[in-house]
Parts: sequence; structure tokens; C-alpha cells
Amino acid sequence: MTLLIVLPGREDEARCLAADLRTVDRGIEVWVWPEIGDPKDVEMVVASRHPRGLLDSFPNLRLVAAFGAGVEHLVGDPDLPEGVDVVRTVDSALANGMAEYVVAAVADWRRGTKVYLRDQELGRWRPRPYAFSSTVVLLGMGRMGLAVGQALGAVGHRVIGWSRSGRGADGVECLAGRQALQEVLPQADVVVCLLPLTPDTEGILGHELFLLMKEGSLLVNVGRGAHLAEDDLISALAEGRPGHAVLDVFREEPLPASHPFWKHPAITITPHVAALTDPRGAAECIAENWQRLQAGEPLLDRVDRSQGY
Repeated sequence: MTLLIVLPGREDEARCLAADLRTVDRGIEVWVWPEIGDPKDVEMVVASRHPRGLLDSFPNLRLVAAFGAGVEHLVGDPDLPEGVDVVRTVDSALANGMAEYVVAAVADWRRGTKVYLRDQELGRWRPRPYAFSSTVVLLGMGRMGLAVGQALGAVGHRVIGWSRSGRGADGVECLAGRQALQEVLPQADVVVCLLPLTPDTEGILGHELFLLMKEGSLLVNVGRGAHLAEDDLISALAEGRPGHAVLDVFREEPLPASHPFWKHPAITITPHVAALTDPRGAAECIAENWQRLQAGEPLLDRVDRSQGY
């Protein structure tokens, strides 16, 4: 049986992943879409932004792995056959990269790095005080959220997690439910979104949430672009709640050159680079789940298709 990699527009990356998979497990037969043999041989697919209708063309498909942490393009595909398992591919480099990005974003905001860059241009020496600790509310406490929470806690921030289950990690207080979120948001100096994208979480970063944020606070969205109600953010920034936003994900990517976010003085943009997938680390995760699939063992990072994450 065969593992198929489907990364449209990223064929070079797909071939590198295939080579890494063959190195990790010499017993895996790997194909790179669109160059495939008999569809009946495909038992596992690794995919990102796959063509609609493709997954229904493999009669013996048992497992689909997202190339990265996001799975909404898979669980939302009406052509994904019932009974096919879905897993995330989350290696340690992905989680560490996300933690590094968020810690840096919070540090830059808290210490006023942008102001110092302007001072440097003017040759102006003006030290400024900063708060030694901040309260950070993390929306989403999956593997990424846990890594971010632990990293923020390690540098002295108070971290409060919020998730559907209310399950957190050592040293991270965790809450559940909309009422709890409404009560904790006014305490937050920083709000970080790491939620999965589901019908319940789409647009969660909107008018009602912004009203509850502290004046001058920071919003960091590293979840999905559809979590953010973009027009609501423009209005909220004008009112100072939040005072600044760091955005790495957008409803339309690449972000159009005409988009108002580009020139907004209270928005920092990065082009979906908060956490990049390390091909070798991903290959090890994918190979592990391939081996578990063959052995009938529990899969790593399995997604609950009914919940969407």
C-alpha cells in the first residue's frame, strides 16, 4: 500500500518530504501528486489545500494527515469519506516556533520596540519603563497553546488558558465557557488566539470580545484568519480596545496590497510564518502514524471529526 503527498503549488516541498519519509522508513512507498499509480493502492494521504473531490477517489483510503496543525480544509471537505481518520502533523519544531513567535510579539509590544526603532532613526536616547509582567489570555489550549503558555509562564507572565474542555497544563490556569471568557477578558493585557477553526469559533475575535478587552491591550491572532472579524478590528483599534494587533493569518492570503491592514499604524503583519513545518520533523510524525496505522495502534494527534478539531 502507498502514502500519497498532495501539496498543490508546493511540489518541490512535497518531493523533499517524500525523500525524508523514505529516509525515516525505507519500507514506505511514497507518491507525490499528481504523479500517481493505481488509486486503489493509496491508503494514506498527506495533504494541504488539496483539490476538492480528490479524497473520494481512493477506495482504500484509511487516513489523511494535515501537513501542519490546521485541519479545517480536511474535516470541512464533503468528499472526505466516512470512516477515514484525520490527524494533525505537529512536530516539536512547529510548537516551539509558535511559542517563540508569541513570546517575541508580547515582548516587542511590552517593551515598545517600535518606538525604539523610531528613536534610532532620529538618534534619540530615551529609555522607557515597562511592566515586568503581563496577564495573557490564551484562546485555545491544544498542543500549540500548551507550548505557548509554558513559554510565556517561563518568562514571568501570568497565563490564563481558555478552551472548550477547560483542560490545561501544569502552571497554566484554564477556563471553559463563554461566561468565563467574558469574566477574564477585562483582566487581560494580551489576548492570543490559537483556536481551531470551527463554526463555533469563526468570527470570535469580533465586536463583543473587543468591548471586553483592556484599553491599550494587545491582540495576537496566530489561529486562523476567519477567527477575526476584520471590520470590527478596525473600529475597535480606533477606540483603543485593543491598542495594537499582531496578525499572522488572514481570511485572504496573500493579503491584498489594497487591504487597509497594511498601512494601519496599530497593526503588525507577518505573512503566515508564526510556525513553519520542519520537513524532517514532519516526516518523523507522518512515518510514526503510518506505522501505527499498519499495526492497528492508536494514532497520534487524531482529530475528532464531529468536533472539527
